[in-house]
Amino acid sequence: MKRALALIGLLLSSAVSLAQPAPQPSPAVQAIMARMKSIPQDRAVDGVEAYTPQETVAGAPRVRSLPKASPRSVGLDPFALEKAQAWADEQQSFALLIARRGKLVHERYAKGYTAENRYVTASMHKAVVALAYGLAIADGKISLDDPMGKYLTEFADHPNGAITIRQLLEMTSGLQPSTPPTDLTGGFMGLMFAQDIRIASQPYVQAVPPGSSFGYANVSTQLAGMALEAAIGERYSGWLSRRLWAPLGASDAAVWMDREGGNPHYFCCLLATPRDWLKVGELMRNKGMVGTTRLLPEGWVDTVTAPSPGNPNFGMNIWRGSPHDPNRGYGLGVALKVPAKDPFARDDVYYVDGAGGQRVYVVPSEELTIIRIGKPSPTWDDSALVNLVLAGIKKK
Repeated sequence: MKRALALIGLLLSSAVSLAQPAPQPSPAVQAIMARMKSIPQDRAVDGVEAYTPQETVAGAPRVRSLPKASPRSVGLDPFALEKAQAWADEQQSFALLIARRGKLVHERYAKGYTAENRYVTASMHKAVVALAYGLAIADGKISLDDPMGKYLTEFADHPNGAITIRQLLEMTSGLQPSTPPTDLTGGFMGLMFAQDIRIASQPYVQAVPPGSSFGYANVSTQLAGMALEAAIGERYSGWLSRRLWAPLGASDAAVWMDREGGNPHYFCCLLATPRDWLKVGELMRNKGMVGTTRLLPEGWVDTVTAPSPGNPNFGMNIWRGSPHDPNRGYGLGVALKVPAKDPFARDDVYYVDGAGGQRVYVVPSEELTIIRIGKPSPTWDDSALVNLVLAGIKKK
């Protein structure tokens, strides 16, 4: 009888608990979930209108365009470019641009897209942050070996504050989220969708000592960007416009903000056109020069593209094609691999990597820059597109 009463009591208590409404997520979690839902996953790259709020990075009063030329006039076989285009089409590309010797020789857009479209090219923004650092360092605002706690007051007395700017840019900060994956306010979800990225950047712990191991982490670039803005003493969007974007001759771009007047997403989401990404690639290929004008400090492009101690295939937010890595990994705590079935046909390739095959490839030895923007591709092969283009260059 006692057992029966106990069972009845258990059933009644279970029924009551089932009848009670599930606890509501916190306001912070609700805001993150709402923001996640506002960005359509099938238009994560081209649905720029969903990334709000935005802050404009003003371009040049007069946008500079690369001169156009035929492929043959710069030593490229047009049939090779068509093969490259066909492969890009298979990968559902929105845009493929190819320049050689400073001239645009191939520019193709998918149906419904034009040269004016801007895109959300994920981590390609990281490379712009690295290039911008050269200007801030030349201005005496910051140093690569400064601890980030010198600029970010919340880390002044925290162990993470001793991590240097160099370690952030080389992805050797050692940082990993301290929150479980189910906590939407921490880790990737917090950085991507929280209303205050500065707060979301704080609950990270040193999984390994800084400087000891390569580990690609969005938080590293986010912290580097916030330190940069603190060092320059003005809004990043305005400073970037004045010091880099407008002098480059680019059109208006935008950074995605966590909230109005808040923080940019430094680790991702610089909204720009393919032609302007081509200008970024050409700036690197020309060692920081725009025509006869030096824009970046001498030697800075060599600094950010040189192999870092932690990973020979990574510099400072810029990847390197050599030595060949058939399954390029992202290091500490990241399972993702990106294949490059064959070695790059030239050993000096470096590139800007955005998730799903958003790319700026630069081949200095061949005076070549390639831009691909499109739907995130699960079958992306990093060396395929570059090698198809390089196959069209006659060996000397």
